[in-house]
Amino acid sequence: MAHLCEAERVDALVVFGTSASARQAQAQVNYLTGFLGFQDAYTVFTPGLEPILFVQYYNHVANAKRVARADVRWGGLRSIDAVTDELAGRTAAKRIGLVGPIPYQDHQRLDARLAGATLVDVTPAFMRLRLVKSDEELKWMQHAASITDQALTALTEAAVPGATELDLQAAAASAAIHAGGQPHFLYLSSTPMANPDRIVPQQDLRGRQLEQGDVVIFELSSSYGGYSGQILRTLTIEAEMTDLFRRLHEVAWETFHAIAATIRPGATAHDVVSAASIIEDRGFTICDDLVHGYGGGYLPPVLRTRSTSHGPVPDFVFEQNMTVVIQPNVVRLDGRAGVQVGELVRVTADSVSRFHSAPSTGVS
Repeated sequence: MAHLCEAERVDALVVFGTSASARQAQAQVNYLTGFLGFQDAYTVFTPGLEPILFVQYYNHVANAKRVARADVRWGGLRSIDAVTDELAGRTAAKRIGLVGPIPYQDHQRLDARLAGATLVDVTPAFMRLRLVKSDEELKWMQHAASITDQALTALTEAAVPGATELDLQAAAASAAIHAGGQPHFLYLSSTPMANPDRIVPQQDLRGRQLEQGDVVIFELSSSYGGYSGQILRTLTIEAEMTDLFRRLHEVAWETFHAIAATIRPGATAHDVVSAASIIEDRGFTICDDLVHGYGGGYLPPVLRTRSTSHGPVPDFVFEQNMTVVIQPNVVRLDGRAGVQVGELVRVTADSVSRFHSAPSTGVS
């Protein structure tokens, strides 16, 4: 982190983590301190000094002191005021780097209180630093993946006729908790293969009861210590896949393995997009992202196929110990049917390696 400050020519960092509605929004504070909070929190980092963690809720301070690698303080009525008081007392802090989606009102208070300092956004540089994982982070992610695998097993066992989508969610969440982790999310859609009306996992699950002949597509993520596994699968309910779904599924796995064979240190985002041309060559398309960075947050690169791209393909080069999710969501062109496969992987010295243990080929 001191190297980042030197490269960006800043004397201190103010790192913001927002509230627990999405705990990965705390990922940057967690990265610096080991504290994964439930409400807004700030960390002040100065090279050569212990980080200072300002916790907004007074009753959360005791836990933060137990787990954080930082000087933990209560933020008072407004943590941003405690941050400005701390920085105002540092006459050498003339250029301050900001990290994260700091609220407008808080930014205004910083600017007014620190009138002699220059505030600069260093979030992009901070996020680039986060892309390559340390050995410690990789261990946490491996543990989170193991917990996610246990949640996957529970979900699969619960997927029987008469069970609801909510029952599957409850089974996966319970398994994650009993394994010592936390449910992060489950996006899931179920639909009859004979008359499908879902092409991508949905964020709000329904009380719909599963029936024989249904297909279930889902994206499952369980977390441990602020890091999550992620696995995406397609399964059927007491039935073989129809010809359509088998074809979609085969193309999805073919694409997954083509991308996995492409990613290595030095490979580019353009290489990945080219490898994914299988989908469009076979006459299909996608709805969800194709590849995205992952691990302590949703990270670059976020890639799609050529015809579905939301912008130019980024000039991104993969490095060893980056972690990404490969997730081909192969969809029929008329938007009537789709499948989802994929999982979290790590970039190794010459390829990628798996975090998860569930089968990664064939019909799930």
